[in-house]
Amino acid sequence: MNYDLDKYNFSILDIIYKGIQEIPIDSDLTLPDYCPDIGKILKCQISAGVTSRNISGDQLNIEGISTIELIYSDLDKNSIRCFKTDIPFSQNLNIKNSSQFSLATFDVKREYVNCRAVSPRRIDVHGALSIKIQILGSKNCEVTNDIISEDINQKKSDVSFSQLSSLLQHQININEVLDLGNEKSTPEFIVKSDVNISDINCTSSEEKINLKGKLNLKILYMNDIETGKLDSIEYDIPINENIDGAGVADDSKFVLIPEIISHEEKISSDSDSVSNLINEDMKIMMTILAFQDDETKVINDAYSSEYETELSCESFEFRKFLNSINESILHKEILENNEDKFFKILDIWSNSSSVNFVSKDSSSGFDGKINICVLALNPDFVPFYLEREIHFSKDLYNSLNADTNFFETFVSIPQIEYKIVNNDSIEIKINIQITASIYEKTKCNIVDSVTANDSVPKSKDSNTALTIYYANSGESIWDIAKRYGTTMEKIQDENEIDFEILESDRAILIPTA
Repeated sequence: MNYDLDKYNFSILDIIYKGIQEIPIDSDLTLPDYCPDIGKILKCQISAGVTSRNISGDQLNIEGISTIELIYSDLDKNSIRCFKTDIPFSQNLNIKNSSQFSLATFDVKREYVNCRAVSPRRIDVHGALSIKIQILGSKNCEVTNDIISEDINQKKSDVSFSQLSSLLQHQININEVLDLGNEKSTPEFIVKSDVNISDINCTSSEEKINLKGKLNLKILYMNDIETGKLDSIEYDIPINENIDGAGVADDSKFVLIPEIISHEEKISSDSDSVSNLINEDMKIMMTILAFQDDETKVINDAYSSEYETELSCESFEFRKFLNSINESILHKEILENNEDKFFKILDIWSNSSSVNFVSKDSSSGFDGKINICVLALNPDFVPFYLEREIHFSKDLYNSLNADTNFFETFVSIPQIEYKIVNNDSIEIKINIQITASIYEKTKCNIVDSVTANDSVPKSKDSNTALTIYYANSGESIWDIAKRYGTTMEKIQDENEIDFEILESDRAILIPTA
């Protein structure tokens, strides 16, 4: 006969797909008429954003824009110039979509770029971008938490875990008019811009999500196109968005995955026709995962005292999202350069970063690396470019156990300070912010079906009331009871014990009636 089972139903996060796709970049470009001839290429970099994502059945379609940015010194005046161009791309990916609802997240990294000047007006660019893709969905699960029968002995355990209560994406559109004010020079041409997202957090109330954060925007611009003279300005742009979050509770825990899709800066004029305004157009995709703490009992083992029992079990991994770690690191480094002398730093930025969690014996922490880019002038006012990879580490105050994992880890660089120490070195101070979502995992074997042959009862010796069993240290009372067709409670009562695992070798009295 089959026993009826009581099931507990819940939803969990399903990572449907995780992989990397490479986007090749191969272009032969001619400079537009407004760009001076190339004297020397200082830096060529590639960035990209996914502008459209669509999941249909087992197909993921991606469309995006890659941007080639060339920073060079011109042939006539040895001044810094910039040329940008956008190249669209698209990718189709076969996925095994096992969820009724799913969405995609992307993390775009530059793999490599090679750029050479074929002539003063033409460049040849070869490179590649890698897109780390995650397909996330909601999966309905059920586990056995009771067997509906009086003759079945059940071994139950309590598990605490996190239900996925909401999974959504929200696009943030930022359209700001930024005033340079009277203290800054008037921009004529924007050379480059960098954006960092920091201090992102969520709160919830009555199925509404309030998303807050900060964008650090740094703009390097030309205030005299004839001479190529440069200036820079930084802005902090607040994020404050209210989002509908069906299923989100007031005490939900959130995992946030930010993506900068695109940002564009244009110079405009005020009412007096003075070009001291910059129009900022930025798009950010925010993926929000909301989790709710939950708990249930699960059946790890079962048997009948009356009949021979057959079990079917499944292995299940529960995840409990704990919180987010937000760590700030002030990293100091000396950058040396033996080829050119430092006279003035024009700009310093990071174009890539990564971080890994490491665990050693009794300690744990983060190891990471940041690629630092420096645009500078030597004493002869000749521009040059310097690039260095910086390694950093951060120990956590409390060591995390082996069952603790990180779901998403992000690095942001909201600020880099610098000073020239001497002609061949500069000291930099990097403000590094690390955000990581932590969860614990618990693996269980759970009974998913129970059958017994009720026509063949277990054979028992009716003439014996007690059996003496010589048990070893570490044996389980449950296993002994199961072997002899009695219950764990009867053995505990007969031997006047309340523990479940024997701590030493001893004789155990087993009631058989």
